[in-house]
Amino acid sequence: MNTQLQHDDPLAFAIQQQLTNADLRTELMAERQRSKSLEGKLKQAEKAAKEAQQYKDRADRLRAKLDATEKQAKQIRHETKQALDKARAEARREKQRDAGNHATIKSDDGKCIVQLAYNQVHIHEPDRWYMVSSQPLNKAEKARVVFCGLIDGIRAGDYAEFVEGAIGTLAAKWRADNHRLRVEDLDLPTKVMRRLEDAGIETLAELKADGIEQQLTAIKGIGPATIKQVMKAVAKEAA
Repeated sequence: MNTQLQHDDPLAFAIQQQLTNADLRTELMAERQRSKSLEGKLKQAEKAAKEAQQYKDRADRLRAKLDATEKQAKQIRHETKQALDKARAEARREKQRDAGNHATIKSDDGKCIVQLAYNQVHIHEPDRWYMVSSQPLNKAEKARVVFCGLIDGIRAGDYAEFVEGAIGTLAAKWRADNHRLRVEDLDLPTKVMRRLEDAGIETLAELKADGIEQQLTAIKGIGPATIKQVMKAVAKEAA
């Protein structure tokens, strides 16, 4: 029919062809638009997929870091617990060492008690609600027995003589157990002991020092016989 129209009415045929071509161009442009839109959507989808993969990779890295951190934290908790358990065990052993040998002396009526514990001498007197304790002997200078001023009331009380004797006995025990004897712990007369202390010689270790006999000759009231007596007492403890 188109061929017949082309022969019978070329103008109409040309118009028809032009319209047909316009329709084709319109369809072609529409297809191109759709194709372009699809390409844009495809690119967006590819971009979204790429971003999703990046997020996934980042999440995997974060998960790996988190796992490593949790593993490290678990190790740290384990090591901390071990260190804490070790410290507690050492503290218990230290407390046991500090306790030393316990000893207790009671007055005849059983009311006044003097104890040796934790390197200290403790006094419990019935008329007082508090306990009076010495400084730790292991920290006191030359292992002296030193109390605070509260001891004055006890020394002026009914148990003064008992308390003084008990203090001396328990302190001497501690010093013997810890190899820190003082002059008063030796088998020496009180007068000799006082003269040694007045001269600044308070411990067995000081009496064992080199040249001690020459030093003793310079002390007023101590002659050869006394020096011999002192050195015999020192040798007795060293045996």
